[in-house]
Amino acid sequence: MDIQQEVEAVKKELTDLIIQHLKENKMEADKARELGSDFLDILPIENHQDLLNKLKELGQKYPEAQSVYVERLGQAINQQTEQALNGMRDAIAQGNIDHAIHVAKTMSQGV
Repeated sequence: MDIQQEVEAVKKELTDLIIQHLKENKMEADKARELGSDFLDILPIENHQDLLNKLKELGQKYPEAQSVYVERLGQAINQQTEQALNGMRDAIAQGNIDHAIHVAKTMSQGV
């Protein structure tokens, strides 16, 4: 998924979240408008890390939006883990154990 598709998905998630919270009377209309406006203010998004950083800030200001950040962060961690595991498998298959160990160490430091 490219960054624009991801931003569109986050817009939809936040909109759905706002609607749900309004229907359940967990959020006032003014706060919902402010959350939507603040999200639009963080646009444009440059890359995936920029999106995560901005969602984190939004989640700190609006606890209701924190679940969107946590979900996206979890997806990013899972993707990084999968890439590292694939890199380690490839290195081991090529007999390059040192590189596999390096990938494992790098991954453990990044998480």
